Amino acid sequence: MQPVVYDAIVIGAGPAGASCAVWLAHLGFSPLILDASEQVGGLAAHNPFEDAWNVTAPGLTGEEVAVQIKRSLDGARVPVLLKMRVDRVDIIEDPEQINILLKRAGNHKKPACQKLFRVYFDGHSLLARFVVVASGVTSRFPKELANQKYDHVLVGPGRHISKYEFANKKVAVLGGGDNAFENAIFAQKRGALSVDIYARHVRAQKQWFESLEQKRIHTGEYVFDPLARTVNGHQYDVVMVFYGWQAQLNGLESLGLSCSEKGYVNTHVHTAETNVPGVYAIGEVANRHHPCIITSMADGVVAAKAIQRRLEQEELGLID
Repeated sequence: MQPVVYDAIVIGAGPAGASCAVWLAHLGFSPLILDASEQVGGLAAHNPFEDAWNVTAPGLTGEEVAVQIKRSLDGARVPVLLKMRVDRVDIIEDPEQINILLKRAGNHKKPACQKLFRVYFDGHSLLARFVVVASGVTSRFPKELANQKYDHVLVGPGRHISKYEFANKKVAVLGGGDNAFENAIFAQKRGALSVDIYARHVRAQKQWFESLEQKRIHTGEYVFDPLARTVNGHQYDVVMVFYGWQAQLNGLESLGLSCSEKGYVNTHVHTAETNVPGVYAIGEVANRHHPCIITSMADGVVAAKAIQRRLEQEELGLID
C-alpha cells in the first residue's frame, strides 16, 4: 500500500459511510473506505425489494440504490477497498513518531496533529487522522442455532428469502418486529400453504396485522428446535428467523469504544464522535435517530462536517 496519511478512513461502504466519504471528498479532504463485502451499499446491496421509504429513490430496489451509491463514490473519486476486513486499529500519540510518519508519507507540509490512527486489514495497514466507524449491523442469530447453519432455516432478510420457493410449504416465522411480519406476508403471497408467526413480544406496525390471520400469530414463550424444524412441537418445512440486529464491531476491540446495553456505539448527538476522540460512529452501528438509509446518510454528513471543523482548526493552529 502507498505510504500516505488519509484525512479519514471510513470503515464501511453502506449509505452512512459512503455519505461521509463523499461529503469529505467534496469538502476538499482525502477519505478512503474499507469494506469487508464484495460490493458497496451495505444492507441495501442485498435487498431485492423496492424501498418505498427512501423518498430520494422512488421505484428503486435496495440493490439499485447500492448501484447509485457506487456512482456517487466514483463521481467523488473516493478510493474504496473491498473485501478488506479490519483486524485492528491502533492509536499513535507520540509526537516524534507522528512527525516521522507524516514526513515518510510526504504529508509533512500539512499541519501537525495530536494523533494518528493505524488501521490494519488483511495483512496491510494505512494511516489516517480520523476514523469513521460505519460498519453497520448483522442479523442477530437465535441461541438455538449457535451460529450454525441448518437446512431451510433462514436468518434475517435478503436474497436468500426472495429466491426461496415457498409454494405449498408450511412456514414458521420467529420474531415480532416489522421484518418478521413483512416477510410472513411475502411468504404468504408466494403461495405458502400456511404461515405461523411466533413472537415473545409483538412490536410490528399495526398495518401488517390486517394481512394475516390472527389465529396464526402466537405470542409468548416458545421452543424452537432448528434441527427438527419444530416450534412448540409443530413441524414446518421452513423457518424464518428475524431477531433484529447487532452491531458489527469485529476488529475494533482495541479502540475501547463505549457501547449501549444493546451493543450499539455511543456517540455525541451533535457530532457523532465516540468516547475516543477522533473516532466517529455513524449509521446503524450507532443506532442513532430512527436507523434507515436516510438517517444513515444524514449521519454521514454530521460526521463529515465535524471532521471538517477539526481539520480546519488544526490548519489554523486552533487545537492545542
